[in-house]
Amino acid sequence: MAYHGAHIAATAAAERRRKLEEAEEEKMTKYNNDSSEKWEYKIVRSETGAFRKPDVLAALAEEESLAGWEMLEKFDNRRIRFRRPVEARKQDHLLPQHIDPYRTNYGGSLTRLGVLVALGLLMLGVLFFSLVMYRDASSFSIAGAAPVIAILVGVMAVGLVVAVAAARSR
Repeated sequence: MAYHGAHIAATAAAERRRKLEEAEEEKMTKYNNDSSEKWEYKIVRSETGAFRKPDVLAALAEEESLAGWEMLEKFDNRRIRFRRPVEARKQDHLLPQHIDPYRTNYGGSLTRLGVLVALGLLMLGVLFFSLVMYRDASSFSIAGAAPVIAILVGVMAVGLVVAVAAARSR
């Protein structure tokens, strides 16, 4: 039950943060009517906060410029606002196939990465635990297995922390 409650609390906190960010973006992106007819706007987001690195920010701005987008402002390390002339849409078909002019997400997802790392570590842990049990099947007891289980859980937790740190450093 504790996991379920923690999951609900984390989901609610993420939803509150998303709503606050949307309200902030709406407040910061007020345009006069004639400007919005000539320009289109988008916000590119990074779950990992990748935009804190100047080289990543420069690479993003350069890639977006291929589709006619110019960087207007950096909200924070996770959100950048771009604009381009509406006329630039006519050139979208000429872009290289790997360029999506309406991309709004940059980089990988921490959630997906965390799940993959946790599953990989869990599989390694099960394999290790199975090998230990197979070798000492005659003398197996839950009390004797507790240290092994604790080590496996610790390794999984460390692996998850390392994976999240690696994703944030990209």
